[in-house]
Amino acid sequence: MKLIAVDLDGTLLGGTSGKYGFLPAGVDALRQAVGRNKLAAIVTGRDLPFILELLRREGIVPEQEGWPQLIISEERLIHYLDEHGDYVPETEWNEAVERAERSRFADIVPAVASLLEGKLAEVDAASRRCEGAKEEARGFVEVLFSNADSARAGEAVLADWLRQSGLPYYTVRNVAGVSIRHSTVGKGPVLFRACQMLQVPPGEALVIGDSCNDLSMLDGGFGFKAAVPGNAEEEVKARIRPPQGYIAAARYGDGVAEAILYHIGS
Repeated sequence: MKLIAVDLDGTLLGGTSGKYGFLPAGVDALRQAVGRNKLAAIVTGRDLPFILELLRREGIVPEQEGWPQLIISEERLIHYLDEHGDYVPETEWNEAVERAERSRFADIVPAVASLLEGKLAEVDAASRRCEGAKEEARGFVEVLFSNADSARAGEAVLADWLRQSGLPYYTVRNVAGVSIRHSTVGKGPVLFRACQMLQVPPGEALVIGDSCNDLSMLDGGFGFKAAVPGNAEEEVKARIRPPQGYIAAARYGDGVAEAILYHIGS
């Protein structure tokens, strides 16, 4: 195993009491892996400033510890840790993928607004778009639902509309939110690109996540070894298949630690 890539929310992040943070076992296991010359990566939908502040709050100082060596933010942007402790973007990739995602934003917004007044309202009367300023900043549309079950039904409506539209976009659900993302975007394809740059064969990368938006890196399509913590969504667990997949008994960061130690030994 050369690289370990971990999702944040619901995977490394969560399961704590009093604050939304990291369980020590998950961080300790990643430190142990880095000490054995493994690369560590964070792969998340969160933006880079949030990730860096979170790491520092949780006692991880990349410029001193030398990890995580790779951060994928917003499920599309690649950043590598350099010798000075700074995260350097893979500029050509990042600019191209963000430009592609934003290219049809103005077409998608009114179409989704129409669905929210019609079919999506029938699924969930409380369904709504994420706040406009946030969508503009991110460059993609997200629809929020009352709960995960409503989001599943709403995702089917949005996916059907996308199939009919012919737009090169797809839906991705994260619990009760459904985003419309460009076909080049996603944890799986972006991590695959980063592994190519780092010369890490996919079969030597362990990926750990818990939700449906992690499936593009967990489902075996890119050849990564996959693991999920015990709190992962049942439909995600159902897609994990041995010998490439591992379902931890422990939850959140404790499950991350279990999966890492299963693969690298204690």
